[in-house]
Amino acid sequence: MSDNKRESFNRQFDSLEEFVDTISERLQCPVTIEDSNHHLLAYSSHDDGTDAARISTIIGRRVPEKVINRFWKEGVIPTLNQSDEPLIIPQINDIGLGNRVAVSIRKNNEVLGYIWVLEVGRKLTDEDLADLKFAASKAKNQLLQLNMQKKKKEKNHQELLWQLITGDARDHKHIADQLSKIGVNPTKPLAVILFNFEVMSDDLYKKLVYVAKTTQKVTILIQTLDENQVVFLVSSPASNDFVKDTKEFVETFKAQVRERFGIMEVTAGCGYAYDNYEWIKRSYDEATKVITLKQTFTKELQSAAFYHELGVFRYIDLIRQTIKEQEMTVNPAIRKLEKYDLEHRTNLLETLGIILDKDGNMNEAAKELHCHVNTLNYRLKRIQEIANIQLKDPVQKIGLYLDMKVYLKR
Repeated sequence: MSDNKRESFNRQFDSLEEFVDTISERLQCPVTIEDSNHHLLAYSSHDDGTDAARISTIIGRRVPEKVINRFWKEGVIPTLNQSDEPLIIPQINDIGLGNRVAVSIRKNNEVLGYIWVLEVGRKLTDEDLADLKFAASKAKNQLLQLNMQKKKKEKNHQELLWQLITGDARDHKHIADQLSKIGVNPTKPLAVILFNFEVMSDDLYKKLVYVAKTTQKVTILIQTLDENQVVFLVSSPASNDFVKDTKEFVETFKAQVRERFGIMEVTAGCGYAYDNYEWIKRSYDEATKVITLKQTFTKELQSAAFYHELGVFRYIDLIRQTIKEQEMTVNPAIRKLEKYDLEHRTNLLETLGIILDKDGNMNEAAKELHCHVNTLNYRLKRIQEIANIQLKDPVQKIGLYLDMKVYLKR
């Protein structure tokens, strides 16, 4: 880059828009600047030669989810995150993406954002690429200022979120006013979603927030970290089916965390969305209950996300408390099978538990026990004889199922 051209980037800029226009003028191509979560910060003008991906980004003010996912699969974003060199990206027609060059804006190892250049009518030369890299180094200061402002806002937002989920903020109008001040539409129903992880670090937390904010099933309004638990205050997008949208978000989030970071153990709990913001704490409590029970009954509740999906396990604490207060004895059927197993070195109690877990589906139960169905039918007959129970009686069956869950998870 000549000294004259370098001076054009060394000067002070009144805005990112002015800066991005300077890059576009130098490279004679349309340019966009995004933050680290792929939200659009500034873009230059373009003619009719632009592509669908750029248009969607400008209209939605963020890169479309399908484009981000494809960039991850193609290794584009991981490469940008690990280097400050410009990356040439060939066109990908099925997502409406033309030929591009991208470079990360970074401070040391921290990615602050990205510059994207759409090659329209020309290919960038080696000199162009060197100039783009230099421009990215100059964009650092502007994005650092934005990041400082963003972090200050996030701290205030997190304080508000803690007030909501602890019940310190109780008045709907006051909460709505506070949310309105931080740019949240106070007419939408809001909910809390929780994700529990086995380990946590500042770096992982940033990555998790990135995944959540680029998975565009729900809108993340505020997020915070509570030890190993990530807390999101969310609203649903255009769809009226919040439960469906949220379950899709949870599954997509878990899949992307697994694929990108190799994290297999993620426990999710979702609260319902409420118009009355005094009930945001209720949403948090619902999500917490889901997390707590899923951690205890991992196998039984692995597909549950919402409180209603807990089924009879919603009442497990009441059953435990009743048993404790009334000093009730353990179901005699369980005692009899336990005694028989101990004396005869059998596993009839475990067999009964699996049959109940499979809702009486003998084929599925036999697969899990690695035995023939005929063998299992014989065992079931012996179980009913020894324990003096009838599993065809739904009252006995449901009661025994709950008794075993309470007893075996003591």
